[in-house]
Order: sequence, then structure tokens, then C-alpha cells
Amino acid sequence: MAHFFDAVSYSPLVTYEIHPGETRTVGLWGGDFLGNDLGVVVDQDLVKMQEKRRVNGSRYFDLTGLKIGQTSLRAFAGLYDFAFPIEVKVTKKLSTPQGKLAERKAIVDEALSHVGKAHYVWGAAGNTPGLADGASFRRDLVKLLPTSFSQQEPLVRTAWTGIEGVNTCAGCSSKYSQQSSQSISNYLKAGKDEPGKNGLFPRIWKFKGKVQPRGASGNGLVWGESCIGKRHFDCIGFVEYCIGKVWSQTTVFQIDIAVLFNNPGHYGFAIVTDPTDILNADLVSHDDGGGKWHHIGMVYLDEKNQAKIVQAADSDIGVTSGEIYVPRQWGHRIRLLDSMVKTPVTARR
Repeated sequence: MAHFFDAVSYSPLVTYEIHPGETRTVGLWGGDFLGNDLGVVVDQDLVKMQEKRRVNGSRYFDLTGLKIGQTSLRAFAGLYDFAFPIEVKVTKKLSTPQGKLAERKAIVDEALSHVGKAHYVWGAAGNTPGLADGASFRRDLVKLLPTSFSQQEPLVRTAWTGIEGVNTCAGCSSKYSQQSSQSISNYLKAGKDEPGKNGLFPRIWKFKGKVQPRGASGNGLVWGESCIGKRHFDCIGFVEYCIGKVWSQTTVFQIDIAVLFNNPGHYGFAIVTDPTDILNADLVSHDDGGGKWHHIGMVYLDEKNQAKIVQAADSDIGVTSGEIYVPRQWGHRIRLLDSMVKTPVTARR
């Protein structure tokens, strides 16, 4: 059925919020119904609408907020609705949140508690292999793989997920000198599930089913830490897990990076434009352009009040902190609204 959608995230719309002076673009899928025999209307005292383009059976419209109020965006074919009408709200732009400092610090403290300890594997949101101790929406995704002494695909004390293919944990391998492939071969021939001479365990590193060209020979065979007893995250799962400790809403905090950064206001966040206005637990991401974003990090203030980044970086790195926050190296920065956080439950791991 024809429907209105967000032109950046392509998500279907039921409601749409803009501020006075702000221009955003919506699309109408199925908008080329009988050529031009389709009317799209909105109260132009509240919202200025201008058709932008027509592409592949969809029409795109720029909506500019004029004054505070509420109206409907409708598409008519003759006397009948062609698409489900959406509610358009023109609202006052909120001031940047400045409260709930203790709660924001609690988010950061939770994040920093995993630095140098937790591992990274795609799709993970905090659980220890074999335990249901992850974020509420993904409590027990990460599992421990059966031990394999295969020369081609060794797996010793290695965690994995099955999101978008097989993902194995590299066990923070880049923290350690990678010995020759012969050392892995000798370990595997011995066939004993015990630490190597370097205190590590061999495994093949896969991401979305593809072997990563790492290790001493670039064949994906790496020495890494044991995954037993280690929490595992990916970058967004790490942020979701930490914010989940103080999330005040009845729905869980689980969201795609691009969806969040393209429409932060829809999910309880505000964009922060003042480079001097930095609070603990502000979120940043890399902007690839065209509404596409990748990776997410969390800003924190150290004991000297310097802004730095804590993040689940990659499977060969794990959870890290200490990177100086340089705004130009990231896209825009967003901040949780005060109303979205509550006093955390302490000692909840």
C-alpha cells in the first residue's frame, strides 16, 4: 500500500515532527499513481510544502515548519485517501538537556568498567558466553563454540554469534604479538585445550561469515584471549547495554545507529551543536553521508574535564577508552533528554 516515509532512513511514518524554520524531506511511495492524478496536501499556514523530485515510483516533498501547531499530511486519489495520513507536529525546539548529571556519570562509569576486560563480537549486547546476562533484548546471544583443533579453522575457547553470518571473537588479538602460523600449527597438533606458551588461544577470526585477513600470515588465524567469562559487545550493543542501566522508558533501548542519528528527536535525544557544551554519555558516530552512519562511541569527561571516547572498537581490540574527542572526526553529537533517564540500580552486573 502507498505510504509516507522518512527520506533519510526510509522508515514508514505515522507521525512527523519538525521545528519552525527547519526543513525535512518526506517521501510518498507509490506517488506516481496515474501520473499527476494525485493530490498531496497539508495546512500551509503551519507547514510549507514543496515537491522536490520523483524517483522510481516515489515522490519527495520538502516540509518547512512555519509556526507551532499540528496538521495532517494527506495524499488523495480523487475523493479517497491514497495513503495513510500522517500527523505533522511543528514543535518548539527544546533547549539542550543539562540535568541528570549523576545518571549520565553512571552510564559512563558502567562503560568504563568494561575497558580492557570485555570482548567485541558482532551483534553482541553484553552477555557472557553461556549466560543470560546481556541487555534485556539480547540476553544470551553470544555462545561458546565447540573446541576445534582444525589446522584450517581452529576454535579454542572462542565465542561467536550468528548475526548476518558466522562471527567469531578475535579475543583482543591486536593487543598481543602474533607469533608465526607455525606456532599455531604446533599448538593444534598437540590437541590440548590449554593456554599456549604466550598464554593465549588460537582461533579463526570471521566477520559476517568472511575470514578477516589478519594474523601473522594474513590468513585469519590469530592468538587471542579466552572468551570464557568475558562479556561481549559490538559498538551499538555496548551503548545500549550501558544506557539501559538508567533508561526510564517502558520500551527497551534498542535501535539502529543510522536510525538514531538521522532522527534523534524521535528517540529521546537532542543534537548538541555547541562544541563547548559537553556532558558525560553524549553519543557520537561517523557520518558517511546520505543518511548512512557507522560505528558509535560515547563521550566522557576525565578527571581533568577533558572529553574522551569510550567504545567497543573491534574484535581484535575490545572495549577501549582514552581517545581524545575531536569533533571534526565524528558526525554530530547527540544527548539523552533528562526525561529519558532514571536513577540507576546499583551493583547490577
